[in-house]
Amino acid sequence: MIRKVITIVLLSCFVFSESSDKITAQENSRLNISDNGSASPKPKGPAYTNSRNSYFSYFLIDSSKNGYGGFLETNSPLAYSYDETDDGENAGWVAVYRQAPTPCTSSSCPETAGFLGVAKSDAYQENWVVSTRINTAYPEGQTYQYTPDGSGAQLPTPDGAPGARYPSATISSYYNKPTPVWNEYAGAAYGGGDYGGVPMYTFDFFSTGNDLTNYQPIKHLNDGCGDGWGVGQTGSPCDPPDLWNGNVQMIDGYDDNGDPKAYLLAAYTSWAGTTYPRYMIRSLAVAGNGLIQAETPEYWQADTSDVDDSGNCVWYECTGYTGAPDFHVNREGTGYMAVTSYSANSDTEEPASHTLFFKKTEDYGQSWTEDEGLMNSGYHYISDAVLDELSDSLLTLWSSNPEQYPDKPWYPWATDSDGNVVGDTINFSDDDADFFYTKGLFLGYSYDVVTDNRGGLHFAASTGIYVCKNADGGCEDSDGFAGADSLYLRTDFPGAGMYHFYNPDPMEDPDNWTATMIQDFSDSWGADWGSNGTATAANNTLGSDAWFYFYPNIRPSHEEGSDVMWYAAANMSSAAYNVDSTLYEPRDIDIFMAKSVNLGLSWTEPENVTNTTGLKEIGVHLANIGSDYEVGVFCQVPNFAVSTAGTAQMEDYLNYVYVGKYENDLEHLSADQNDDKEVLPSQFALKQNYPNPFNPVTNISYSIEKSSNVTLKLYDVRGGLVQTLLSKRINAGSHDYTLDASNLPSGVYFYTMSVNNVSKTKKLILMK
Repeated sequence: MIRKVITIVLLSCFVFSESSDKITAQENSRLNISDNGSASPKPKGPAYTNSRNSYFSYFLIDSSKNGYGGFLETNSPLAYSYDETDDGENAGWVAVYRQAPTPCTSSSCPETAGFLGVAKSDAYQENWVVSTRINTAYPEGQTYQYTPDGSGAQLPTPDGAPGARYPSATISSYYNKPTPVWNEYAGAAYGGGDYGGVPMYTFDFFSTGNDLTNYQPIKHLNDGCGDGWGVGQTGSPCDPPDLWNGNVQMIDGYDDNGDPKAYLLAAYTSWAGTTYPRYMIRSLAVAGNGLIQAETPEYWQADTSDVDDSGNCVWYECTGYTGAPDFHVNREGTGYMAVTSYSANSDTEEPASHTLFFKKTEDYGQSWTEDEGLMNSGYHYISDAVLDELSDSLLTLWSSNPEQYPDKPWYPWATDSDGNVVGDTINFSDDDADFFYTKGLFLGYSYDVVTDNRGGLHFAASTGIYVCKNADGGCEDSDGFAGADSLYLRTDFPGAGMYHFYNPDPMEDPDNWTATMIQDFSDSWGADWGSNGTATAANNTLGSDAWFYFYPNIRPSHEEGSDVMWYAAANMSSAAYNVDSTLYEPRDIDIFMAKSVNLGLSWTEPENVTNTTGLKEIGVHLANIGSDYEVGVFCQVPNFAVSTAGTAQMEDYLNYVYVGKYENDLEHLSADQNDDKEVLPSQFALKQNYPNPFNPVTNISYSIEKSSNVTLKLYDVRGGLVQTLLSKRINAGSHDYTLDASNLPSGVYFYTMSVNNVSKTKKLILMK
């Protein structure tokens, strides 16, 4: 059986070096999906990546004493409020994280790692307002005050200090109230169970674009908590107890009359006992003033106790092979909850694959499918036949065009344009037997779920591939079950990476799936991340397998009728070969991003948007939503000079918290006979100048869909015209204007571009 096969580690097939160029954005107005682009300069201070089609900037907003919460895929630390009112007042960003106390240096980092920090900004991310120590007063009145001797006021936690864990940022575009949601490590006496996890939330009275903050008193999200508690009192623990690791979504939807209404869904895992059931906390009435009227938590899903009508376990051996559930609900109330797993009877009947299982809601999570599907459990799934067909189609495509896909796996019969056989066997052990790529995909335990505006299901997952052993007919399927007779799961061979799966209506048309490989991760997953100690000196140690650290993020555009989707992931970008261990040691981690304009059927080549040296950007999360042209990005960067937990794992150092924004003007893909993809901006677009602030030279990028008369004018802060920078006819495409302000005094200026009676204005800052 597949899961019982021993995986043999293979060296990565591609060589990295410390001097390797890193992928950046395309430099021309035509984008070939198989091209990687060229290198860009290393950033200083706030990092920027700028090209003809895309632009990226990110800013250091704060630091975290312990970055563990940001390293997990479950929570969502960045949220975006789009401008529902169309007047610019409601748009903005909110980020949440575990905050480092002050001071925190290599010699001293006092106090807890459990402070909650919240940062907010307007739509331009130019002015971040940081709020500290949000969680020093519990709902029942207990407070915390730090004193070196521990005599200050204490909270009902194991160490008396705040214990924020796994924070998520939420916000409604209707109301624009920054709303952090997290759970406190409060201890068994307060939260129940073994560890006492307690879901809590607060909200800011002021909007994202306001420099003022006024976070309201913390409230329980689990209405079974807090009964009888008070200052100096003892009360009953929470019911249900010990809830952890919240997966939280705020939804801007509609009520039964079609009027705007905000919903909140939060899934938590109970750590009380050994069964780890999941509970859903719903609020079907998020108030305009920020209050969340939460319902009683409802049992939702479990590793060990999901059963069919007869009480039989749904999952293999009742536990152990099932990922954590992820979910996403769109504005219409349609959504999916999904997990990957082996089914209980996968040894003897279909599905034999470790595949995707999912349930559907059509009422904002009030109910989920309860019948049909696997063992009449309500879990529908991607069948073995569909997974085999998808993987075989991809392998056939790559093998039929080996020169176009040189970095993809090939079948043995692959031939080049001259008819020479270039497909080969794979020898990855001392065994004389040959190994070949074969059909089948293993959908891993790190994934992301999105429901698009039309109700289609999108699923991005870390995905392994299979090879078969050709000796003694091992690549045959003699029993007609579960693929080749000898299957070996590989995550370190080309073809293993982030895959996107899409079905516009998986309930009605369960076979109508498409699959696209977004990014290869075989080098990262096969590298030495410190498991044998050889990479510790390079600060590359991970707390678990790299397969779990490098997870995919996909997000939809909020714009009505949009087919735009965004992708991001941290990935190893350079490494050095170790002759002693015969493994590659990672030297750098960067953020890679891509965009789709056709619901994920094709993606731009993932580009290295950070492209830094010496910084390891990890813990990457996209904002809850994007627009058609931009999406927000959250990441953390460890400072290896400040250890906070006495280990060599990346999350146990002081971590700098960065938030940025990726812009991409790609509007449509129109294929010609050479499979080139033409990229033309669909409208006039004016980008923020880079760098900003600047001295004395800055670049202004813009794009137009057709040849037009273009004017670019510079104004002072009072609105007086300083200079007409450009006034001429410009051809269609993307362009740059370089502004030299050597003759201007320091200050704030505005530049306005007008094209075909449409004008756009942005602010720039000259600092001499």
